[in-house]
Amino acid sequence: MGPEGTGAIGREEFEQLLARHMQPLRTYVRLQAGPLLRAREPLSDVVQSTLREAWEAHASFQFTGEPAFRGFLYTIAAHKIISKNRYWAAQKRALENEDSKASLWDLPQSEGSTPSKNPGRHLIHEEEIERLREAFGTLTPEDQQILSMRRIFDVPASQIALELGIAESTVRWRLGVIQAELASRLD
Repeated sequence: MGPEGTGAIGREEFEQLLARHMQPLRTYVRLQAGPLLRAREPLSDVVQSTLREAWEAHASFQFTGEPAFRGFLYTIAAHKIISKNRYWAAQKRALENEDSKASLWDLPQSEGSTPSKNPGRHLIHEEEIERLREAFGTLTPEDQQILSMRRIFDVPASQIALELGIAESTVRWRLGVIQAELASRLD
């Protein structure tokens, strides 16, 4: 049975599902990882570990649709993020005692990019990302979910309404309010 239907799926179909959901998974991990985890581990490791665990579970996975598959992946990722944040929080005291500070060029970079040798440019980029994270963090959990589902994971408003148990018009209205809120905070 393939991704069009429900039930058990083969290796190749599962690989295709993973490939299709890799970029949204990366975005989800970037949004959900806390500052401590972002500073201590490449987020690509969390994504890779999530994909590996999903792959190991594929034999028992029952496909019931794309939203359920996304939930399956994001649940694995969320557990990994929580576990890693707990680990690094426990290590925080030891980290605070480190004598040396990482230089600007030792900071983790987004995948495939190289650090700019222009410190001002690097700092401006990091500040913009941090401002966006902070603004996103001020939203209610439901607003974060609506915005993430629609603008990051490209879930149709009708599907968001179905998953959240609200009217589709409410989803569209909330998106407008959320985006206006973020725009005002970022200006």
